[in-house]
Amino acid sequence: MDATETRPPIPASLAHRPVRGGLAQPWANVELADGGTDFRSPHTARYEEAWRRCWCQSCGNPTGPRVVLVCGPRQVLTLRFDEPPVCPPCASYVRQACPFVSGRSVAYPDRQRLTEGHRGEKCFDPSCDCGGWQATDPEHSANMGGQPNLPWYAAWISPRDYMVTGHVAKVRHLGREYDRTLVNGAMLRRLPLKVQLLSEPGRKVERRTLSPGEVLEHAAAAIEAAGVKPAERSPLWDGTTAAAL
Repeated sequence: MDATETRPPIPASLAHRPVRGGLAQPWANVELADGGTDFRSPHTARYEEAWRRCWCQSCGNPTGPRVVLVCGPRQVLTLRFDEPPVCPPCASYVRQACPFVSGRSVAYPDRQRLTEGHRGEKCFDPSCDCGGWQATDPEHSANMGGQPNLPWYAAWISPRDYMVTGHVAKVRHLGREYDRTLVNGAMLRRLPLKVQLLSEPGRKVERRTLSPGEVLEHAAAAIEAAGVKPAERSPLWDGTTAAAL
């Protein structure tokens, strides 16, 4: 793989973001006190804000009239998403820069997140008294150590096409622990405007738009081939099945 493909040009949408190792650091991920970023751990407050306000998880700006949900086959089939919105320019950058979305990595690293080690013991904000990183959603897809990477897709939607979902988690603040409802993603109210195939594990593919029938067939086949838990298809797809297949 050419190094220029793993360190692609940074688009104007990310010009204001810190750069480390030649990569723009995403807004919605945890910033470490040593200046690094944990790409596998979401910053809870920013993650929630991205979903509620439809802000791009990469640049932190409003996505605009068209939103991209970068996702795997399970999300495509269920129409339930955990990765926050991305604006179109940042989506193109992520497709080149991320080792998983690009297909360069065939499996998720089987090691603890940076936030779970000594680098996560100190908060990025020196005035914060949280006592370091705490995981709030153990079911988040970023925690997939050792599991195979799957194909990635871009589901294009409008900002009003989804409703935010949540779960109750125990959080700690000022030395006290209490229950709080946290945003954990969103589900679509209607089918995506279009779905594009971005990558397949271990090989580069040409980005192309899939028909509804191709979406269902490709996503289901990817899950079956990987031997992971099957996904239940959203009933929103039912109206397209006869015509598409």
